[in-house]
Amino acid sequence: MADFSFRTKLQLAFALVIVVALALPALYARMVFQDDIMEDVKLGAVRELRLAEQLLGEHGSFAGEEDMHHWFERLGAKLDARVTYVTEGGRVVADSHVAYPSVAGLDNHAFRPEIAQAETERFGMSVRYSATLGRKLIYAATRVTNLDGVPPGYIRLAMPFADVRERLDRLYDNVLVVFGLAVVLAMILSVLLTRSFGRSMAEMIGVAEAIGGGHYERRLREYPGREFSGLAKAINRMAVSIAEQVRTITDQKRELEAVLDGMREGVMVLDADGRISQVNTALKRIVGSMRDMEGQRPMDLVLSPELQRACDGVLAPDAGDGPRWLQIEPQKGRVYDVTIVGLDERGANLGAVVVFHDISELKRLERVRRDFVANVSHELRTPLTTIKGYAETLIDNKLAGGGTAESFLGIILRNADRMVKMVEDLLSLSRLEAREESFTPRDVDARGALAEALRICVPLAERVGVSLEPRLPEAGLRVWADFDLLMQVFRNLLENAVRYSPSGEAVIVDGATDAEGFVHFMVSDRGPGIPAEDRDRIFERFYRVEKHRMRSGSGSTGLGLAICRHIVERHGGRIWVEPRTDEKGGSIFHFTLATPPEVLDGDSSQETGNHNA
Repeated sequence: MADFSFRTKLQLAFALVIVVALALPALYARMVFQDDIMEDVKLGAVRELRLAEQLLGEHGSFAGEEDMHHWFERLGAKLDARVTYVTEGGRVVADSHVAYPSVAGLDNHAFRPEIAQAETERFGMSVRYSATLGRKLIYAATRVTNLDGVPPGYIRLAMPFADVRERLDRLYDNVLVVFGLAVVLAMILSVLLTRSFGRSMAEMIGVAEAIGGGHYERRLREYPGREFSGLAKAINRMAVSIAEQVRTITDQKRELEAVLDGMREGVMVLDADGRISQVNTALKRIVGSMRDMEGQRPMDLVLSPELQRACDGVLAPDAGDGPRWLQIEPQKGRVYDVTIVGLDERGANLGAVVVFHDISELKRLERVRRDFVANVSHELRTPLTTIKGYAETLIDNKLAGGGTAESFLGIILRNADRMVKMVEDLLSLSRLEAREESFTPRDVDARGALAEALRICVPLAERVGVSLEPRLPEAGLRVWADFDLLMQVFRNLLENAVRYSPSGEAVIVDGATDAEGFVHFMVSDRGPGIPAEDRDRIFERFYRVEKHRMRSGSGSTGLGLAICRHIVERHGGRIWVEPRTDEKGGSIFHFTLATPPEVLDGDSSQETGNHNA
C-alpha cells in the first residue's frame, strides 16, 4: 500500500465521505426523477388513449375493416404515434404504421403485456422492443366496449422510447454535473481545512525534531487550534522534562568521570560486545598511553591473554553471578590485582567494569620480607645447630655436674629444638610462598602419606597419652598430589590435634570421595574447640587462639597450619575447620584434593610409600 502523508490520507478520507454522502442523494434523486418522467409519460398516454377512444366513438360505424384501418392511419398521423386496434381475441384490425395488406399477417396480440394488463385493469402499459418496427417502444392500451359500429377490443398506442431516453439522459447529465460540482467544492473545502492542519502538524513536527536533535530550548509558542493545544502543551512539557533529565545525566556523568579520574586504581568499562567504552586517567597511565581507547579490546591495551579470557567469560551468556578476580603482570615488576564485575539489568548483559589495583609495591615488600625471613632463617640454622650440638654433648657426657646446670642444659636443648623446627618451618613456608618448593603431583594413595605422618607423630602422641586412629578406606584413596607435601599436611594437622587434645582421647583421620570428584579428608580431635571469630584466621602464620588452650611445652611454632593452607591451595584444594557438635566437643579440620586424571602420562607412577622428589 502506498505510503501517503497523514494530510493526504485525511483528504482522501474526506473525499470518500463526501462522495458517499453525495452519491446516495444523487442516486435517490435519479430514481425519483425517473419515476416522475415515466409517470408523466403514462399520464400523457392515458390522455391520448382517451382522446382516441372519444374520436372513435364520435366517428360511429365503418364501412369495413379497410375503412377502419385508413381512419387509424389518419389518427396516428394526427397523434404522431403508432395507433393499433386489437379485437378481444387478439387479432389486429388496424395499425397506423402497417400497410393494410400486411395487417392480416401480424401476430396475435392477445398476450402482449399491455393488452393483458388492460384486460384486467382497464389500462395497461409496457416498454419493450418491437419486432415489427425494429426499435424500442412504450406501449399503452385501453379496453374499448359499447361503441356503435366498433367491435369490442383494445386501442393501443405506441410511442418511441427514444424520446423518454433523451429526457432521462438530460436528467442524468444534470444530476452528474451537480454531483461533480458538489464534490469539487467539497474537496476544495477539505484542502483548505487540511492545509491549516498540515501547517500545524508541520510546526509541531519541526519543534519535536529540534528537541530530538538536542535543541531543548525550542517551544511551541502558539497553539494551532484547540484540537492541538493538548498535544502542543505535552510537547513543551516533554522538552522541559528531557532537558532536566539530560542535565541531570550530564551532571552525574561529570561527577562519575571526576570520581574515576580521581581514583588511583585503573578503571576500564566494557560494552556488551567486550569493547572498551570508557577508561580513567589512572588506566591510561598504567598502559602508558593517553590516546583514545574506545572501541578496542582489553587485549589491545594490556597484553594479557588471561585478562581477555576473564573478560570474555564475564560477558558470556552463561557467566553466572559474581565478580572475577585475577592477578596479572603485563610488565616486568608491575603486578595488578584485577576485579571484573558484569553489568546486567533484568538478565540483559550491559557490559562489565574492570578495576586494576596496583600491588607492585606490596609484591616487592612481600618478596623483601620473604627473602629476609629466608636469609635470617638460613643464618640462624648454623648457630642453633651448634648450640644444640654442644648442649647434647654436655648432657650425654655428664659434663654438667648434675643439679641446676643439667636442668639449664635441658631447657637450652628443648628451646634449641623448638627454634630449629621454627627455622625449618619458616624456610619451608618461604619456599611455598615463592613457589620454590619442589612440587611433583602424581597418582598417590593417601594411605601411604598418612602412614609416614603417623610414624613421625606416634612418639609425640604416646608421650601425651593421645591415640591416633586412621580410618581411611581399605581400598585406598587415590589423589593427585605431591607425596612429601601431602605427608607434611597430615603431619602438621596430626601434631596440631595431638597438642590440643586431652590425655586419653583419640585423633581420628577419615576420608572419602565427594560428589564433585574431590577426596575429602577430615582430622578430628577432642580439643577445647576454636571460637567462630578465630576459624578464618588460624591458618595465618603465627596466629594462635588463647594460649591456655594448648598444652604447655608442646613445641608449636605457629606455622604448621599456614604451611598446610599453602600446600593444599597449591594443589587446587581447600582447607577449613568446623566444630564437633557432640557433647565432648573438639574440632574437625577438613581439606580436599583432586582425584587423579582418568588418563595419566606414561611417566606417571603410583606412590604408596615414601617418596623423595
